[in-house]
Amino acid sequence: MFAVWWAIVTSTTVGYGDISPVTVVGRLIAIILMVFGIGLLGLVTSSIAAYFSQNKKGKENATVAYLKEQIDHLEELSDEEIEKVKMLIDSYKRNNVL
Repeated sequence: MFAVWWAIVTSTTVGYGDISPVTVVGRLIAIILMVFGIGLLGLVTSSIAAYFSQNKKGKENATVAYLKEQIDHLEELSDEEIEKVKMLIDSYKRNNVL
């Protein structure tokens, strides 16, 4: 049992610490806490990354929606509005977004 305990503590990078469980039940509870702790950390990290990823996409999609709307009504646009749409498309093209 000591070898399993050592392997799990090492693989979860928890470390040995000065205070560690001695009984089998204590070690099993510690193993469960280690595994769920790593899972929880991964869940929180991925949630934060997804938030920022979606937030960035939302801003791009608003601009793309604006461009699509303007292009749908291209014949009604003034020369200034056409230049603005052209500048937005060029900006996207330079930033390799499109």
